[in-house]
Amino acid sequence: LRPPHLQRRPVAVAVMSVVPGGPPLSFEWNRRSFRIAQSWGPERIETGWWRGDDVRRDYYQVETPAGERYWLFRRMPDERWFLHGVFD
Repeated sequence: LRPPHLQRRPVAVAVMSVVPGGPPLSFEWNRRSFRIAQSWGPERIETGWWRGDDVRRDYYQVETPAGERYWLFRRMPDERWFLHGVFD
């Protein structure tokens, strides 16, 4: 599944996880904190080396206790997190 509402450009977010490289437990976006009740993933998306720009991301679908669902990814190799989309 892909979210129907994608950010024009992925937005950097602060993410808390138990271990480096682990799934997200909470994130901050738009001056709000979101606790994650459930997450699914990672789904790794990569481009082939022959295409030039190397894109490597681990995507997670996450859901808050209020039922809000978001599409987050961790960019490899710098481990930065981004919000890419919002589910209805």
